[in-house]
Amino acid sequence: MNLDPTWLALGPLTAFAMSLYFIRHLWPYRDEPGGWLFIATIVCEAVWTGAYGLALMVHDPAVRWLFEIPIWLGKSFITVFFLAFVLEYTGRGRLVRSKWMGLVAAIQAVSVLLVATNPLHRIAWSNYRVEPVWGAATVAYTHQPWLFATTLMFYFLAGIAMVVLVDAFVSYGELYRGQTIAVALSLVAPFAASVAWLFEVGPTKSLNLTTTALAIHLAFDFYAFFHRNMFEQTPAARRIGERAAIHDLGTPVVIVDSKRRVIDANEEAERVFDLDATDDAGDTLDDLVDATIDVSASEQAVTVRTDGERREYSVASSAVSDSRGTHVGHTLVFQDVTADRRRKQRLEVLNRVLRHNLRNDMTKITGYTELIRDGADDPAIERHAETVLENGRGLVALGEKAREFERAMDDETDRQRVEVASLAEDVAADLRSAYPDGRVEVRVPENLELHTDPAVLRLLLANLAENGLEHGTDAPRVEIRLAELDDDSRSAVLEVRDDGPGIPDHEVEVVTGGEEGDLQHGSGLGLWVVKWSASALGGDVSFDRDDGTTVSVRLPGVVSRPSPTTPIESASSAPRDPERSGDETPKRTVDD
Repeated sequence: MNLDPTWLALGPLTAFAMSLYFIRHLWPYRDEPGGWLFIATIVCEAVWTGAYGLALMVHDPAVRWLFEIPIWLGKSFITVFFLAFVLEYTGRGRLVRSKWMGLVAAIQAVSVLLVATNPLHRIAWSNYRVEPVWGAATVAYTHQPWLFATTLMFYFLAGIAMVVLVDAFVSYGELYRGQTIAVALSLVAPFAASVAWLFEVGPTKSLNLTTTALAIHLAFDFYAFFHRNMFEQTPAARRIGERAAIHDLGTPVVIVDSKRRVIDANEEAERVFDLDATDDAGDTLDDLVDATIDVSASEQAVTVRTDGERREYSVASSAVSDSRGTHVGHTLVFQDVTADRRRKQRLEVLNRVLRHNLRNDMTKITGYTELIRDGADDPAIERHAETVLENGRGLVALGEKAREFERAMDDETDRQRVEVASLAEDVAADLRSAYPDGRVEVRVPENLELHTDPAVLRLLLANLAENGLEHGTDAPRVEIRLAELDDDSRSAVLEVRDDGPGIPDHEVEVVTGGEEGDLQHGSGLGLWVVKWSASALGGDVSFDRDDGTTVSVRLPGVVSRPSPTTPIESASSAPRDPERSGDETPKRTVDD
């Protein structure tokens, strides 16, 4: 075989060299989504361009014809692998393994076989001859229908790949736009050159510049790979994640069009409503779901019979619009609230019994017990009656505490500007009346305002201070103070200190652990109210029991203006003990 060098071979051979270089750098990414398929695409490109570059230097018609086999092999399968790569790369891998893709590959295999055996039947072309152009061994022949068919298949597959890439460009935002648009634009130059050759456009009709244009194609691919992290940030992760978020969700999701026809449903919806997303597609929602659903309502409750029982669902509906903003349907998300509704009903009944029946009965019991105590001549009976009274009053107080917490937490958190010093003084005044032997001191800056819920904050401080007074010494002392302000996070730390024996370990462990059991439980509601109140305010609670008990409540995002620095003390409070004035300094402390 004699090779006659020609400058026209430089284009395809340059593309061939670029392909080999690209394969070397792509190899480490072969296991990424679409990696193997993209490498196969570039291999086809190398076969096509390398064979065509050599063919341009072979003038013997018999030998020149043999080069058509690898040329058409690379040309026929490059679009198959490229489309498969695009589908895998954009998260549509299941289509790559579908019977339709197998059919496409089979058609292209038949096309290569017909080209290889064309001298026997001339189905692809006829009148094959070498017609040199500028010293290059270009060929001319009469195009037969099959040649047009297989070439149109080439354009069709490339067009589908272009559409999928453009969809990824439009749908997935800035993160993937650079690489997707580069890969899409890489098709333009070889596509235009191929069309010009097929329809014999230009002064040299036998010269096919498609392989030369593939060098431009590779330049775009280089940009996508080397400059846009082509295989490090793939649209497949986002698309697969989006589909998994719906189809693998343990909550029924149904998508309907503007005429209430079901167009998609996830596996949980198929199970709950006994439907098939494929077979039942196009049926109306009313025919498939035994419930009246208003798809335009943002949220509603429906009852559905499934698995032999009636289940209650909260249905959230969101409108679906196309790229032009036109409303095309709704997405319905069904949240099973059966257990929550039943639990709420049980709690309401128990709450009514505890709040009303038990309270009224305990009031009667304490009243009659007082009569027994006052009328008894036996000291033992008086002592027993007093014990009953103490426990009865404790139960009544417990019920009142529960009612107070319920009232404070009944509605959504009502955040507003709160003068903390004034609120803390009100709490202290109430406690001084209830515990005349105790001392309640307030050390909060006079001009401190926090953006928070006053009712919940009052409940939190009252329970902490009351706990210190109730379990303290014979003359208990409690201090409510501002310990820290952080202007960066706009957080405030309030502390309640007492000089008592400290909260028992098991009480703190139960509250910080978050649950009670038969062997580990608290003795009341106070600390639970503190924990729940702090959570409702978006804060957290910590305990220090080295010297008495210091409970710190950190409230983030509540400081609405520059931090105050002037403290205020209650009129009845005494100066702080010198031993307790040397506290560690936080980010910004407010003290005497």
